[in-house]
Amino acid sequence: MNESASRQPDNDEIDFPLWRLLDHTRYIIRRARELEFAQLGLTPEQAYVLDIVRSAGGRTTINRIVEMTQHRHHSMSALVERMAKQGLVRKRRSRSDKRVVHVYSTDKGESLFEQVSMDSLHRTLACLAPEEKKRLEAYLVRLMASAYDTAGIESPHIMLEDTDGPA
Repeated sequence: MNESASRQPDNDEIDFPLWRLLDHTRYIIRRARELEFAQLGLTPEQAYVLDIVRSAGGRTTINRIVEMTQHRHHSMSALVERMAKQGLVRKRRSRSDKRVVHVYSTDKGESLFEQVSMDSLHRTLACLAPEEKKRLEAYLVRLMASAYDTAGIESPHIMLEDTDGPA
């Protein structure tokens, strides 16, 4: 038997192309979402923040949003400030700890979030059967946990129970 035919590919031959494929897929899905969000005057980051606040019962902190998005604190603070000026969220510094900034839903933000289309997600994921979606979810949860571990970052324990979110 030919030696090259029986040789198993090493991790470098598999992992880098897999990372590239995963990253490119994420980019294209995000691009489709950007087009949907733009129809409402939102960015993906704004929709993600609105979803996090909504999922937290209408109130969270900038620190929690940073933990969930893994964006830099100053970038998220600036984004939340712009969203507050647009009336999408309301923010208030904690009375007991001045370092903590609470972020609240507004009627305008809630209303806009409810208008977010899921069409691009449904169309993209339509190529997978329900069982395949469940397996993909399980793989991605494992992969995310491994990535947090590799990066030395404590996982915010993002659960994918609510897969109807817009981000």
